[in-house]
Amino acid sequence: MFITITIIVVVLPVFIFASTKWVPRFIKLDSRWESLAWTWRLMNWKFSFPEKLEEWNYDQGVTRERIDSIQHAWEFLHPFFASRGYAMYQKDPTGDDLLPAPSPPVAKNATYPYARQVPSNKPERMGWGSVSIWGARDVLGRDVVIKVISEVNNTSQELKVMQRLNSKRLRSDPYNHTIYALDFITFDKFVFVVMPRWDNAFSPEFAIVSELISFALTCFQTFAFLHRNRIVHCDFLPQNIGINAVIEPTEIRRRTGMRNPEEVRYALYDFGSSIAYPEDAVIEETFTLTRDHNLDFHTHNISRTSIGDSYNPFKVDIAFLGACLQRRVRHLEHMIPELGPFFDMLVDINDSKQLTASQALDRFSEICDNLSPEVTQKPFDTWLWDYGKWSKA
Repeated sequence: MFITITIIVVVLPVFIFASTKWVPRFIKLDSRWESLAWTWRLMNWKFSFPEKLEEWNYDQGVTRERIDSIQHAWEFLHPFFASRGYAMYQKDPTGDDLLPAPSPPVAKNATYPYARQVPSNKPERMGWGSVSIWGARDVLGRDVVIKVISEVNNTSQELKVMQRLNSKRLRSDPYNHTIYALDFITFDKFVFVVMPRWDNAFSPEFAIVSELISFALTCFQTFAFLHRNRIVHCDFLPQNIGINAVIEPTEIRRRTGMRNPEEVRYALYDFGSSIAYPEDAVIEETFTLTRDHNLDFHTHNISRTSIGDSYNPFKVDIAFLGACLQRRVRHLEHMIPELGPFFDMLVDINDSKQLTASQALDRFSEICDNLSPEVTQKPFDTWLWDYGKWSKA
């Protein structure tokens, strides 16, 4: 069988080239047998498969054709990841959600770094919000996500960041609240990372003040840790931080009972805009050209006009963090007056007194330590802060 396929895969491309001048693409894998088998599969696949990392995202425009093309690329890889122990989710034919395969069944008692499985009467599914990510389940029934993050011969900053964050030294740091890299897998020209599936951290209910304050404290710890290790995230948004729970998408918003201090954990993810600087870099002297690290300031509620031709990415990182948390924490200002001046010291990139990550952590910790039990155990009915106003839940 092997000899037959070898002859076909070697001879057929020669024949095709001689007759059409088209050169079939050869899939590169560690195993020669796998390379031959996957080259044969690609030759018989009726869709194209990406050749560059940029083809796995929306950079070429958000169109139905583009989305379908990336979906087909993921579907092409289903047997490959199955051979590595991951049963990939199936695309819902009626929409854009992803559905777990019937086997293996979901693990009932997965432990950290895997998420808690929240029971539901509805079939489990996962929203497909980022085309560079696909859901899967390992052989023990634990839910994971697989993300394409780099080209093999052109190492991305995202891969460098995740490798540094998951080194033995940094994993032992108690402030490393970043998602685990369970596995790095190479297929042809691309590097994929396998991570535990953790759903959105902002969506479940914050029942009392201490739950929201504790969550925010975790965020400040995380960024103090990142900056201490000369890493910037540069994309802190609600969708980029998770809670250790897998919850049915229609049931996650305002879900109660998810923030027991003895069970809950949070993790930062999506390092697609991140940069790992040399570990001896001087933060105050670190600048990047705007054109070389093009960030979406508008999405982060930061005025683009405040940024020149270059900027300090560590200051931008704090402004993005501050702007996002301010909107979701500062509505407690009527109970915790110190929150107003604190967030004011985070969001202005051009303020010479803008707090650093370590200063922000110290100051927020001080605010937390001075809260009375009466305040921390108090429920609240506000939800978002918007420049002096707050909306009710």
